[in-house]
Amino acid sequence: MKCFTLVLLTISLFSCYAVAGPSNKTRFIPLLKTKLGNYEVTSSNSGLCTNSRLQFNNPEDPEQGFSLGKEILFNSLHNGTRTIQKPNYCFITSSLKYKTNGLENGLRMSRCDNPIHERTIKQSITFLTDNTLKYTLDNPSVECEFIKVAD
Repeated sequence: MKCFTLVLLTISLFSCYAVAGPSNKTRFIPLLKTKLGNYEVTSSNSGLCTNSRLQFNNPEDPEQGFSLGKEILFNSLHNGTRTIQKPNYCFITSSLKYKTNGLENGLRMSRCDNPIHERTIKQSITFLTDNTLKYTLDNPSVECEFIKVAD
C-alpha cells in the first residue's frame, strides 16, 4: 500500500510540475526574437502582404505585441482570452493560442456603437522553416508567405 501511495504522490508531483511549467507565451517570445528581421514576399493573394520588417511594437516590452510591416499587427501578447472596451466603439475580445511554431489570434468586436463594426476575424503567423513564415487572415481571405532576407 505504501508503494502505491508513493507512486500516486510521484505522479501527482510530475503532473503539478507540468501544469505549473512555463506558459506557451513564455516559450513563444524567445522563438519570435529569433525570427525578427526583414522579410520579402514569396507568394501572396493580397496587397496586404508587402516586403516588411518583423519587429516588436515595443522592443523594451515584447508583451506589447509585434508587427509585420504596417498592416499585419498582433497586439498585446496576453495569456488566454481578454476583453477590453474601446469607448465609443466596441467590446473587443482577443484570444491567443500559442503554438510551437507560431500564434493564432481570434478577435471579436461586439456590442459596438455602430453594428456595422461587429465581426469576428482570425489571423495567424506560422514559422515554416528557419527563414520562412506564413501569415493568414480569414476575413477577408489573405494568405502570404515570406522569406527572411539580410538586414
